[in-house]
Amino acid sequence: MAIAALLLWLCTAAVGSYLLLTGIRTANDGSAAEEPAPVTAEPPTAAAVAAQPPDTAAAISAQAPVPTPAGRARDKDRFDPPSLQRAKNEPLPGLRDLAEFAHPALAVIGFAFWLCYVISRDRLFAMIGLGILLGAIVAGLSWFAANSRAARRAAAADGQAKPGAAPLAVPPRLIALHATGALLTVLFALLIAARV
Repeated sequence: MAIAALLLWLCTAAVGSYLLLTGIRTANDGSAAEEPAPVTAEPPTAAAVAAQPPDTAAAISAQAPVPTPAGRARDKDRFDPPSLQRAKNEPLPGLRDLAEFAHPALAVIGFAFWLCYVISRDRLFAMIGLGILLGAIVAGLSWFAANSRAARRAAAADGQAKPGAAPLAVPPRLIALHATGALLTVLFALLIAARV
């Protein structure tokens, strides 16, 4: 039964890895499509204005923006890449990044402890592996919730979708398969840890 839980954990990790790579590829494709070509518009220098005829110099001077303290802050954020702009607009900055790192990291660490349990049959390894598995599941659920919330916000900003509907970047059947594998792994690990 412990080996079956180990193999189930491995299959769940394989589906999760596929989801992660698909999500990264989709995010990279989306950010490349969103990024406009950078255009730098610099105000004309005093020498360039003086070289123009008097009526053109007055028109250029009238078009030059007057920097204000509030405008300087916006100018600083104007050239931020889309990923940084999204991170600045998150309610809890860094939550998605933390969960994106913690979920696979905890899953790998928990898998290592479970492998130690399978090899040594020491119950302490099973308990530690189960605890880390539960932490990985919590991190995965928070990552999924943050991504769903961000997708709903993006869909509402575009005005194309109904409220509450969020376009998923990955197929929902793969997410369901990953969640089912995680639940079965927890069930097997609980049964083994309880010595049923």
